[in-house]
Amino acid sequence: MVEVQPGQPGEYQLAVIIPAFNAETTLGEQLGALCNETCAVSWHILVVDNGSTDATQAVALSYSSPQVPVRVVRAAERSGPAYARNAGVAATSSPWIAFCDADDVVASGWLGAINEALEQHAFVAGGVELGRLNSPWTQASRGSSFSNQMTLFEGMVPYASSCNMAVTRKAFRSVGGFDESLRVGEDIELSLRLWRQGFELYFAEAATVHYRLRPQLLTLFQQSREYGAIHPTLIERCRAAGFEAPSRLAGLKGWLWMMRKLPMLRTRSGRARWLWVAGRQVGRLQGGLRVRRLYL
Repeated sequence: MVEVQPGQPGEYQLAVIIPAFNAETTLGEQLGALCNETCAVSWHILVVDNGSTDATQAVALSYSSPQVPVRVVRAAERSGPAYARNAGVAATSSPWIAFCDADDVVASGWLGAINEALEQHAFVAGGVELGRLNSPWTQASRGSSFSNQMTLFEGMVPYASSCNMAVTRKAFRSVGGFDESLRVGEDIELSLRLWRQGFELYFAEAATVHYRLRPQLLTLFQQSREYGAIHPTLIERCRAAGFEAPSRLAGLKGWLWMMRKLPMLRTRSGRARWLWVAGRQVGRLQGGLRVRRLYL
């Protein structure tokens, strides 16, 4: 059951939807940044509480004001960000939808750039920046150019990351929203279906989000493994859509890289980078078992 608090929504052109689960320690920084943004159209924020047991709801409502209404959507029947985002869209009538995450921070000018892009485009992506919220050793796991330009999944389809995505309600509903069966990679899968419907992805250079990486080596490895594990499923869906999929042996380069780069394990930043690659490679093997097709 989805519940919305407080009160009834007004009419807003743009809704910013933030899925949240036990996000009390980071949500305030994101909401504070958003509340300092300006926009040429009416807008509001919906924090979708996906079953939190901490003070996430209280933190969210503490930022609400007449200038920037913040509402809490309680959606706890199912877990997962795809379900939470779909619940957020269902709880607003806004024709423009923007998504960001509870543990990141939008950069100054993000909202205006999103608004400007949506005036001309039905599907919008922005970039992410790693320096502000992360230590140098965690940044080393991804590299400084993690995503400051249009990104292609496996060289096939351009996609928008769910931490910095905007879409018109019409386009979103035309493809049925996020696939709630996916725990990760749902943004890539949504991008694929939007592309198949003819919605070209536009990259808004000025719409940047400061992205927060996992702060421990173990959680970094686990996240990378989850991302790697969903890749075979997504590749198979791209193949079914008519794309020429990369070779199933393409990941062999990653295994060879790990062997050559074993000396990197001597430093913390080196371990971060090595474990990120290792997690992806292990995940691809696990994901290949699910689709019954070997992906190295």
